[in-house]
Amino acid sequence: MKISKYLFPVVAITMCLSSCSEDNPRNEVIELNSIAFFSDSHVKTSTLPQPILTYISTNYPNVYIKEAEIEDNGNYEIELSNGLELVFDADGTFLGIDDDNDNDFGDVHLSPSDLPQNILTFIATHFSQYSITEAEKENNGNYEVELNNGTELIFNSEGVFLGIGEDENEDEDEQGERDIDPSELPQNIKDYINANYPNNTIIEAEIEDDGGYEVTLNNGVELEFDAAGNFIKAEDGNGDDDDDNEEEDD
Repeated sequence: MKISKYLFPVVAITMCLSSCSEDNPRNEVIELNSIAFFSDSHVKTSTLPQPILTYISTNYPNVYIKEAEIEDNGNYEIELSNGLELVFDADGTFLGIDDDNDNDFGDVHLSPSDLPQNILTFIATHFSQYSITEAEKENNGNYEVELNNGTELIFNSEGVFLGIGEDENEDEDEQGERDIDPSELPQNIKDYINANYPNNTIIEAEIEDDGGYEVTLNNGVELEFDAAGNFIKAEDGNGDDDDDNEEEDD
């Protein structure tokens, strides 16, 4: 399941049901604002194994990465701007395309009607104003259900509510970022990259909440620019300063 970068706020509500029900047989307190971690975690594009970056830039030269996740089984799932979802193993070897039908690579995409009845009852009781847009059963047995307001709910294998989905690897600073097509970058940024990294291509571009730009190249180098397109710094995939490399390219 794709991790929403922007989870809509859910009002903090603690509810105690007045009578026993199928999804809460012990009349326990349900905290609707509790947090549970996704089984798949967001990773920065610049930290992906180099074979993944090379494979994508070679085989899909006219698209860019929208989302990168590492799954609980160690595989990487990469969503491209053309809608394809590519799956790689922990070493970066291409495994196939996750087409939501035959190749689910451990995650099973479900129709909402195929969810356990206690999950459907829970959602109808506590989130009746929303509809289900996507549902999956993950490698670890949990169910992840996305609602049409962007909220994602996590249930265990028995259908017991665990909490609102949150990505334990996503930095708070990343939550305000928005993916853009590299063609939308200011011309001075394109000129800078062409001059300093002529042998590399842009594999991801983002605009940050302060108006600045973050660009990832297919060699794992991450470039930062301010809102006016002025270069700020370069880092490699491990977060190390890449200024030395930049000087060599000049």
